[in-house]
Amino acid sequence: MEVTVASDVPAGPGAGPGIPAAPRFALRTKGLVLFAVLTLYVVGAAALLIGQAMRLPEPSRELRELIGVAVVVALLGLATFGAFLTLFVGRLAQDLGRLQARAIEIVGGYRGAPLPVAREDELGVLMRSLNHMAAALGAQERAVMLGRLEQFHQERMTLLGGVAAGLAHEIGNPAAAISAIAADACAAQRRGEAAQVDAEQLQALAQRLSETTRRMAMAAGSRSREAAPLALNAVVQSVAGLLGFDQRFRRVDIALALDPALPLVRAAEDDIAQLLFYLMANAVEALQEADVRAPRVDLATRRAGAVVELSVADNGCGMDEATRARALEPFFTTKSGGRGNGLGLDACREIVERAGGTISLASSAGRGTRVTCRFPPLL
Repeated sequence: MEVTVASDVPAGPGAGPGIPAAPRFALRTKGLVLFAVLTLYVVGAAALLIGQAMRLPEPSRELRELIGVAVVVALLGLATFGAFLTLFVGRLAQDLGRLQARAIEIVGGYRGAPLPVAREDELGVLMRSLNHMAAALGAQERAVMLGRLEQFHQERMTLLGGVAAGLAHEIGNPAAAISAIAADACAAQRRGEAAQVDAEQLQALAQRLSETTRRMAMAAGSRSREAAPLALNAVVQSVAGLLGFDQRFRRVDIALALDPALPLVRAAEDDIAQLLFYLMANAVEALQEADVRAPRVDLATRRAGAVVELSVADNGCGMDEATRARALEPFFTTKSGGRGNGLGLDACREIVERAGGTISLASSAGRGTRVTCRFPPLL
């Protein structure tokens, strides 16, 4: 993903696009050095004149006046130089303080208005470079966010496509059976015969339809995007119910092991659902790559000491140590042909951290993967 950031700072030799090149020696620094040299020259000349006068037994009146003038000029020069140096260093320290404060703000997530720059020396160039860095970080973060939204949208579309096919099967079979029973009853009535209807069979088919629509309504219901006290088990059951209609999971045994006494956590329901969608999508891809005979995904929750754990484990292809060590890095992906942009697990990490938790991976090649998310409980 390429990120281009516009900047009004001209690029200098050896600088990257939009990044200013630092001057070799600023004009203000040159002036300070020149003033210091002249002051030292005047002080030195006055000192030499005083030294020569001290060697004379009786200096003349004119010489004594000249020495007095030289001393006054030297003192004035030193005082002026001291004042100028104090002003220069004071302003330098003030600007360095502003630069340090803005750098800390940028690390903390500030992406607002750039730092005003009124200097044309090396420090001014550093300020402009810091502004450029903040703008570049903001643009990259927006690009990453858009990439995640696009990936999540693609995952939802893939999920809805599989769910639609699964629903057609779940609803179509009992509907066809009910239609066949009704057709037989109508044919019997046209022949003047008593319609033979299996009431228990009809009731079972109707209950199957009712259960399918109930699960679909519960799974596809709107979810809150605001952080609030949340029961993880309810979200896990809802997502598992929705994925049960996805054709990719037809052969997959989705096993739930949910702690009934699980404490509430503080998180956004939509975030946790998105987290589970990402992890389940990764799990089913790993199962498809491994082509195992008994594909299985275990969804579990439990209270583990001072945290609440949510884990998703599969018996798919797993990862080697090098891949596992980098799996949570942004933009890292092992998928080829543009099938992934490496934002899924990084988005999971951000979701968990936004809820105050941590995420970890346990995996080995050929033995599957377990992703464990740990959240602080609400006491």
